[in-house]
Amino acid sequence: MTKSTFTILFTLVSTIINIILTVATIALLAFIFLFTCKMLGCKNGNVVYMGLLVCFVVGVFLNFYLFSKLTVWAVKKFNLAPKLTNSFVTRQLPNGTKFASQIAAEPKKKTVMPKSVLEAEEEEKWTSGTPTYQNFGIDELKRGLEKNNEEAQALIKEREEEARAWEESKKNKPEE
Repeated sequence: MTKSTFTILFTLVSTIINIILTVATIALLAFIFLFTCKMLGCKNGNVVYMGLLVCFVVGVFLNFYLFSKLTVWAVKKFNLAPKLTNSFVTRQLPNGTKFASQIAAEPKKKTVMPKSVLEAEEEEKWTSGTPTYQNFGIDELKRGLEKNNEEAQALIKEREEEARAWEESKKNKPEE
């Protein structure tokens, strides 16, 4: 379930609970008022009507307070802040910015390319100006093998001699 879906579901359920709580609060206040009027012996109809109107208004405002406390309690108790959208948490809940700051920020997604697509980071591939070194790959050998390794040094010298011999053979051939 996504955050948006969960936020809509939470809003619908909390609206139903808010309506029930409002009716219960107004009914409780009206019952207390009527019981008090009966105990005091109020028989005037205007007083009863005005008292019920005051019970309605006070019940609505008392419900705002109770419902906000109930919502904050439910979000804390059941750890709902990470499941709700940040904009809902900051707008609808008292101290919403405090709740939103407690929600761990989602890590930014990083694009990872497969190794087959990435180009190898290399130095200049061919540092020498002569084409013979490119043909024989001497520079690659120099980069790939350790300098202190005797076998590598011997192989490098052998390849350099082959390159020189190839160059000389090319010079000695008559151009066509």
